[in-house]
Amino acid sequence: MVWQNNIPAFVTALILGGTEWLAVARGWRRLEYVFKPATLVAVILAAWLLARRPHDAWMAHFFLPGLIFSLAGDILLLLPGDRFFVLGLASFLLAHICYIVGLNPTLPPRPALVLSVIVGVIGLPLLRRILLELRRRGQAAMTMPVGLYGLVLSVMLFSAWATLFRPDWAPLRRALVTAGASLFFASDVTLAWNRFVVPLSSGRLWVMVTYHLGQMALAASIALW
Repeated sequence: MVWQNNIPAFVTALILGGTEWLAVARGWRRLEYVFKPATLVAVILAAWLLARRPHDAWMAHFFLPGLIFSLAGDILLLLPGDRFFVLGLASFLLAHICYIVGLNPTLPPRPALVLSVIVGVIGLPLLRRILLELRRRGQAAMTMPVGLYGLVLSVMLFSAWATLFRPDWAPLRRALVTAGASLFFASDVTLAWNRFVVPLSSGRLWVMVTYHLGQMALAASIALW
């Protein structure tokens, strides 16, 4: 019943996202200015519609602002210049803080703490390489905001994975949260690597595909199953 009235909103978000991915792949920059934010608007609408039915009120209270901060970040990252990049980074930082709080109505279960080691093993070497490249390129001023963002992103990923140890969560919700956060993490790492380390083949396309799918999964997870 939850999905019957919300499938059109998520399908709309997927269609808009697919158009954005095509625009990125083809280099149609003008279309990106339209469909990148439009996709997040559709995801926000889908999340809002889910929140009108049985849902996790705590999560929705923080996830909806997180999606709105993400929309602001999308718009800022479309603009040229390091100043807008840092502002976009700040918007997404606030989004991740919202997601972290929304994923932790209580402290993470103690057995989940082992996952922090896995996140550290994955994230810290990547972050270290990105920060070294920033210094090498003479962009030392960017190391603090990028480093802070990387740490918060890692906490968000850990918080999502920790839901695997929350027995009161339905398996589908845990799967959506885990997949969504993992895709978001992959998107941000690819973006940073592509921008600061070395350009990747179809890097911008993979950034957008993983980002939009991740946001859709996180938005869908607020429903009670």
